[in-house]
Amino acid sequence: MYQRNYTGLNEKDVTAAMLSKENASTLSIEDCSSWNYDHSTYQSSIVTQWDLVCDKKFLASTAQTIAVVGLMLCALVYGQLADRFGRKACLIGGAFISNIFGISLAFSPNYIAFLAFRLLTSMGGSALYQSAFLISLELVGPKWRSFNGTLLCFYWVFGYVSCAGVAYLIRDWSTLQWVCALPQILCFTYIYFIPESPRWLISKGRIDEAMVIIEKIAKSNKKSVPDNVAEELGHEQADEDTKANFWHLFRYPNLRKKTFVVISHWATVTLVYYGLSLNAITLGGNDYVNFAINGAVELPGYLLALLALQYIGRRWPLAVSLCLCGICILGILAVPADVGWARILLAMSGKMLVSCAFAIVYVYTGELFPTVARAIGFNTGNFFGRFAGLAAPFLLDLGDISELLPPIIMGSVSILGGLTVIFVPETHKQNLPETIQDAENFGKRKMRNGKGEEDEMVKFDNTM
Repeated sequence: MYQRNYTGLNEKDVTAAMLSKENASTLSIEDCSSWNYDHSTYQSSIVTQWDLVCDKKFLASTAQTIAVVGLMLCALVYGQLADRFGRKACLIGGAFISNIFGISLAFSPNYIAFLAFRLLTSMGGSALYQSAFLISLELVGPKWRSFNGTLLCFYWVFGYVSCAGVAYLIRDWSTLQWVCALPQILCFTYIYFIPESPRWLISKGRIDEAMVIIEKIAKSNKKSVPDNVAEELGHEQADEDTKANFWHLFRYPNLRKKTFVVISHWATVTLVYYGLSLNAITLGGNDYVNFAINGAVELPGYLLALLALQYIGRRWPLAVSLCLCGICILGILAVPADVGWARILLAMSGKMLVSCAFAIVYVYTGELFPTVARAIGFNTGNFFGRFAGLAAPFLLDLGDISELLPPIIMGSVSILGGLTVIFVPETHKQNLPETIQDAENFGKRKMRNGKGEEDEMVKFDNTM
């Protein structure tokens, strides 16, 4: 922002300069040195803290972008760490990083420090969430995977909506940040009692440690563990190579196909989710109420996901939710601009449906990949999903060219993403694959040779 220097003019010259653009252009231009902000809605924000306006306006958007970059960086490294050192180690590490830097973020001395703390907080929070998800998925059998896989989503909604209420009461960004971050300390009072994933321990050949956890679970369920279980697990693992890395996901044809489909699912739901969340079609009115509504509308989506996962499956609920979401978004094009309530209704319906799809993708991804590479596979999809999320603000900017472009692109992508489920198998009530070979053979059509016998399953070389 700039101001013109009128100090060298008399009253007549000033009047002439104000009435004529040509006269005004002859005045010297100076940079503004201070700004007056409207504090009626927000007492303070990072914008007012560091004057992120005018030629610095892009820095405010960068703060949001850096959080997504943190999610991407976590996706790059988390898979390898979780599959090598365990889910619980990453759970504790993520909680520690998220808590320390989440509180530090509130006391950032400058904008650069703010970005650094925000990046690390985002990485830690992502590791914490993903570790909790994988442990909850791997601790139970097929009957409870749907419930455990979507349970975290309900806590997400609770935090989402609660944040609006807390922000309404605390209008200072720094205070709001540490108030929201401080309760996370409570997780250290119970996090050490959460068991490691027995599946991961077994995949690493640590049978004795896994058996201790299995026996505790059986005891709490008033069940008994057969005496020969440990011996059988030991024999199975002796024949398996437990090492896996990123390239194993692309080395074998069936697993490679699943990986590409998972990537497309993550990219679709993330782009559409963030696109609708940031959509220029807003509810209008109070910012805090709008924020709460945008969070609350996800609750019925997660309820639908839970019911569909529990009683129907993964493939068709995912396909239907994404296709219906695309139809809702494209339907906005048919509604006149002056019928705002209908456009809002369609946008919120799309948000609910893509939230349903997001919950299904989380569970579906975890079930398609084997234990030895589950975190790697999960975060491969997560990385490309977050990359697509970075494109969401730029997608909405296409509305400056034509307001038709964002809904056309988001709606079409959502429908196409829903159709890709035909390339992956149903995992409902199926045992989780444990090895690379299990994952490659799962869902593969068995072909018969000329003698009417099934061809032998492909043999694997896990020496990459």
